[in-house]
Amino acid sequence: MSIVETTPLLLRLVEERGVPVVESGLASGLTLLFLPNHERQHLETADIAVILPDLVGICRKILADRLVIEPAIASAAFEARLVGEIEGLTLPALVVMQGNQPVGSIARMRDWADYLARFEAILAPLIVSH
Repeated sequence: MSIVETTPLLLRLVEERGVPVVESGLASGLTLLFLPNHERQHLETADIAVILPDLVGICRKILADRLVIEPAIASAAFEARLVGEIEGLTLPALVVMQGNQPVGSIARMRDWADYLARFEAILAPLIVSH
């Protein structure tokens, strides 16, 4: 059984909000990818799951309809691959992906102002390049 199936808040994201669980690569475009820490249960996983829709909303406001961003949850295998690729990444984490390329990450639970500042820093270069 996966962490998504055993964590009610993650399951709710999938079943009620239609957030996909991504097994490997992503299509083109932007994705706010949630890495919930499949290796072991973490207290912050549920906290991030609760606010994930709001965090996607923050990203959409920053992007101001210039680019589209969608949420997704990484499978255990995809999460392990990204942890190996992104130096110093701790879990749980959010990774902004442009297609299959990570462009920025935010590890662990943060306060709202910190999320806003970090997402602005990650997304601003993407807005300029489009």
